[in-house]
Amino acid sequence: MPKNLGASDASVPLSQYVVHCQERLVVPGALYREICSMSSNTHDTLMRQWAMLRLIPRAPRKISAQELQKQLAVQGFTTSSRTVERDLQNLSDRFGLIVDESSRPYGWSWAKDANFEFTPRLSVSQGVALLLSKAHLRNFLPQAVLKELAPLFDLAENELASTGWKDWHQRTAILPTSFSLLAPRVNAGVLDDVHHALALRRCLTGRYQAKGNQTGKDMVIHPLGLLVRGAAQYLVCTLRDYKDIRHLALHRLSHTTVLDTPCVPPEGFDFRRYVASQAAKYQAQDSIRLVARFTTDAADHLRDTPVSRDQVIAELDGGEWVELSATVVDDQTLRWWLLGFGNQVEVMEPLELREEMYEQLRSASERYEAK
Repeated sequence: MPKNLGASDASVPLSQYVVHCQERLVVPGALYREICSMSSNTHDTLMRQWAMLRLIPRAPRKISAQELQKQLAVQGFTTSSRTVERDLQNLSDRFGLIVDESSRPYGWSWAKDANFEFTPRLSVSQGVALLLSKAHLRNFLPQAVLKELAPLFDLAENELASTGWKDWHQRTAILPTSFSLLAPRVNAGVLDDVHHALALRRCLTGRYQAKGNQTGKDMVIHPLGLLVRGAAQYLVCTLRDYKDIRHLALHRLSHTTVLDTPCVPPEGFDFRRYVASQAAKYQAQDSIRLVARFTTDAADHLRDTPVSRDQVIAELDGGEWVELSATVVDDQTLRWWLLGFGNQVEVMEPLELREEMYEQLRSASERYEAK
């Protein structure tokens, strides 16, 4: 490896600096010191090609040069598709890369039998965490992230294959504690565009069909963040040049295109602070001291999973009922939770909540009696 690299070496491919050792890709420790001393152009080229190799999936999955260009941009590498194609050709001469030319755009992959490592070996804990995230977080991870993680998922499976942890993700499950709704179907292309626009902080165009409308409306969207409530996902955004914040249900969005125009958030906007203070439709207004009587069976699980840290459960005479007192958030979710117990709960305090629950149940009873 040359000791003095100048600007003229900016196009030198990574393949000339990475050597094969026992059929595995090994990066000599000296390479890192060498990279640090390189010119800026050479350093950027090597880092871009390094990132590119990690983005290419193992066959039969494949990725086009155009998609690689987009994913590189997310990582901060701005380059042309022609440069990406030239890099791919250079790298394929050295590494186990194959190209599918059966249709355009051509798809690039690592060969199925390619043996490569760009990261240290995973520990057992890291492997288990990766496979658990693959099993339980798939619906929350952007498609681009899933594609990038695919080699790591494969690596995790290989590392755990000979251990007792290999099927841990198949021996764990998450069960909802309330009635679950099926998630609305979101167009995969729309979801990908939304994730891409958020990652690059760019605007996108789309057609939104509001509830009750038969036709959609085209709009320019400034995406600010994603909000998941229940089974649905909402894009928190502003529209056109307006500053009021809107929530667009992703399953009602179509015909999206990511623009080169930068997203302009409202002045001083902070997404996490917004979610904490305003985003939830049923945001709590205050805390209350709830006193309610439950049947013993209905309250049994509340001993293990209390509703608050100051919860107190007292036995009542007869042993069939208990009285619970706790400081809880006064929101719509509390009401849904209490109504879910049906005739196994009676709210005692505060009086306003007791009267509200009475009216809800009286109205429901009248409706049933009318039928």
